[in-house]
Amino acid sequence: MIDPAFEKWQSQLRKGFLELCVLVILEERRQSYGLELLHVLEQSGLDVREGTLYPLLNRLHKSGWLESNWETPVDGGHPRRFYKLSAVGKNQLAPMLATYQANTASFERLVQGSLASLSRALEAQETPP
Repeated sequence: MIDPAFEKWQSQLRKGFLELCVLVILEERRQSYGLELLHVLEQSGLDVREGTLYPLLNRLHKSGWLESNWETPVDGGHPRRFYKLSAVGKNQLAPMLATYQANTASFERLVQGSLASLSRALEAQETPP
């Protein structure tokens, strides 16, 4: 059985990370609709469900970070809601990326330091006196 505290931590981490991913995709593509975003996330190795993505898009839209509009494909398909970064979203992206990159770099230093310490400890155990 998975610890509920771990599940909560995992959910919080994933939520913020996916928000950043969506903003990065929209910055690159200028605009996209939900199913297209799902495919891009899947192609990058992230397993995201519609039940996760659409509430996330709604939150970002309500917070003012995204703008949206409905478009009907010229070939007569179903209307699609396209999302794009708002001015507020564009302003948030740079500090979000900087924070993510700084946290990732700090984490990598911690992991490398821990691995180096572990390696030294193992070498000390294996070296005869």
